[in-house]
Amino acid sequence: AGQLAGVVSIQRSGEPGVGSTFWIRGINTFGAAKTPLILVDGVERDMDLVNVEDIKEMSILKDASATAIYGVRGANGVVMITTRDGSIGKPKVSLSFEAGMLSPVKVPEMLNSVQFARMYNEAYGGKFFSDEAIERYRNGSDPDLYPNVDWLGQLYKNHSWNEKVNLSVSGGTEKLTYRVSGSFLDQNGLIRHGSDNFQRYTLDAKISAELAKWITLNYTSKWTREDYDRPTYMTGLFFHNIARRWPTCPVYDDNGHLFEGMELTQMEEGGVQTQQKNYYTQQIGLRIEPIKDWTINVDGNMRTHTNNQHWAVLPVYAYDADNKPYAISWDGGPSYSPGASRISEYRYIEDYFTTNIYTDYQKTINDHFFKVMVGFNAELTKYDSFSGQGDKIISSEVPTINQTTSEQKVGGGKAENSVAGFFGRINYNYKDRYMVELNGRYDGSSRFIGDKRWGFFPSISAGWNIAREEFFGNWADIFSTLKVRGSWGQLGNTDTNDAWYPFYQTMPVGTANGRWLVNGVKPNTASLPSIVSSLKTWETIESWDIGLDWALLNNRL
Repeated sequence: AGQLAGVVSIQRSGEPGVGSTFWIRGINTFGAAKTPLILVDGVERDMDLVNVEDIKEMSILKDASATAIYGVRGANGVVMITTRDGSIGKPKVSLSFEAGMLSPVKVPEMLNSVQFARMYNEAYGGKFFSDEAIERYRNGSDPDLYPNVDWLGQLYKNHSWNEKVNLSVSGGTEKLTYRVSGSFLDQNGLIRHGSDNFQRYTLDAKISAELAKWITLNYTSKWTREDYDRPTYMTGLFFHNIARRWPTCPVYDDNGHLFEGMELTQMEEGGVQTQQKNYYTQQIGLRIEPIKDWTINVDGNMRTHTNNQHWAVLPVYAYDADNKPYAISWDGGPSYSPGASRISEYRYIEDYFTTNIYTDYQKTINDHFFKVMVGFNAELTKYDSFSGQGDKIISSEVPTINQTTSEQKVGGGKAENSVAGFFGRINYNYKDRYMVELNGRYDGSSRFIGDKRWGFFPSISAGWNIAREEFFGNWADIFSTLKVRGSWGQLGNTDTNDAWYPFYQTMPVGTANGRWLVNGVKPNTASLPSIVSSLKTWETIESWDIGLDWALLNNRL
């Protein structure tokens, strides 16, 4: 943040694999999608999945006129990333290795046991901690009974190591170029009890072939895999509790076992959560130039995303004074009885298909430049999920759902969403002095019905480069650019915080959740659906801006 005007970026966590969230010119919607559209080689993709070594250039589109051509997903701005292409010549091999050290920052300084005891007595209004106890905390003569623990220091390591390897091969001829690249990233977390680790693998390939002088075929394939594991117990509640733990609480008992109630046993022995994500993207496109200055672009894209998650809640044990184990509750509450176990699985697949067909023609008449573009875009997204859960695992050595013996449940669902749009753009430029751009989109969404399904969204922008005026005179040698510009536009958004099919009433149902008994068993339930409106339509985001661009001394400033 701060390097790009109008862009705000926040990284909310230092957890391995967690990326940044950013906004362009703030938040423009009441809906769910508040972040900008990320396009990697023309296809929507998470920026964190892109290997930095593969990036050729990146540009950010902010105002409504510039983003209008990208339709429903461009309402919050657009980030365009272009990856590296192949090059003409002999094969070129590039190999790099990076290593870095991660350390916790801005860790709160906690009170020691003496400071805590004195402040607690003051707040208590009495002697909750005796003077003798405070003295023992101070001199450390009996660390088992009178410990002094920095719990945040106990939770976090001083540092961890990260490694990354990049490899690419490129080359080609005048008729065909290629580039293949891969990378491996290994990030290790900072927790001291248990472990959290993240690995990312990428493999990208780009081929460009000139089939004839007037037609070029481009093909791109991208694959990314992410593997992540951490203790199942490592949730927001755990960090909440650790930050409030008294420094007078011990870490280990006299026999060297983790002390009961400190939640560290659950972190080390209470099961692991694993997650594996795969992203596959296939792109193929044709660029056709039948005559000079007229181009036709046709491309099709397919993206598949899979997400496999596994949670294991395993039995945990504490030890008595005779060093004998006894079962304790996994969460310290009624959800899990002592010795309880649970396995949960989740599978998710998302298929995304998009087609883009557009053509443009440009013409210069004397000092007047004209460019016209029209096109069509269609997108289809399909979601499919499945989940399962079971309790009372046979053996902690094989924590799989088929080893559970009770309370077995399954769930799942499917959904589809599609959008289509027709768009057009007209550009006019006179001597790089006066510039005008007109845009229009006519978009439709499966989330609306009747005459509310389609919407028209126009935009306009104009600029005046004063530095190109004759009256500017000798100042033109100093000012390369002095442009006054402004724009206004409307964009439609469908990604709002409601159902995929908001025009259908959905009846909530529950399994064995009734508040009464029938033959000794809670019955299934159904309740009245909420009210829906057939008038629901596009969220319209309207924006305008006025700006001044300037550059001095041949763009040096």
